[in-house]
Amino acid sequence: MTDDLKTGRPHEGSRRTFLRGLAGTAVAASFSDAFGLGGAGAPVGKQSSVLDLAATAEALSVTLYFQVLSHASFMLTPETADDLRGVLAAESHHLELLCSLGGRPLTASFALPARLLTDAGVFADTALKLEQISTSAYLGAAHQLAAAQPELAATMAQIAASEAQHLTLLSQLSGYGPFRDTLPAASFRQMADTAPALAPYLKVAGKGEVTPLPADADVRRVLGSRPVPRGEAFVQLYRPAPKR
Repeated sequence: MTDDLKTGRPHEGSRRTFLRGLAGTAVAASFSDAFGLGGAGAPVGKQSSVLDLAATAEALSVTLYFQVLSHASFMLTPETADDLRGVLAAESHHLELLCSLGGRPLTASFALPARLLTDAGVFADTALKLEQISTSAYLGAAHQLAAAQPELAATMAQIAASEAQHLTLLSQLSGYGPFRDTLPAASFRQMADTAPALAPYLKVAGKGEVTPLPADADVRRVLGSRPVPRGEAFVQLYRPAPKR
């Protein structure tokens, strides 16, 4: 691990195994095995729209990074905190964009790991898993939408590229080095396939503690005055041609 996310330097063999596990395509067997996610979690219907599931994943990511930046008891150097604020800004922009396109998170409360705010290793592992899920999910969404909604599919590819950047950054910050796989994992054929991977993090009524999605004003407070260049979505730059 790096000095600010330090829980013991990972052995080279375990490092390689961990990264290969994240990048693998063994989702057909078991999501809990492929991603190390335990528990049944809340069921997510396969009929949920692409945009709703995407917004749910982004709301989860916003909640994760907001909580760590606001309440973590382990040390973050100023440089790493600034890097994580950049990731939070991107996830917040993704969520805003998806909602502007009609998406809505399926829940506003999430079940985060118990030691997320006290154990840097738990945070690093959780963030890496979620960024891998998100990268693969948006690739699946792009494939799903390509024929009927190509502009929206290209937007999904844009967000996948952003999530892949986060994955590389977090891998570096966690002491694993740059993510060297030549292609991101194609773990999901369509967005609905992500449901079992997201389920352990979704609210289950009456079971354990849940963490709410932060208000926009609270996110802006954590981001502070950090300038964040916002790209324009493909679907906004290249409007679909009117049907004849």
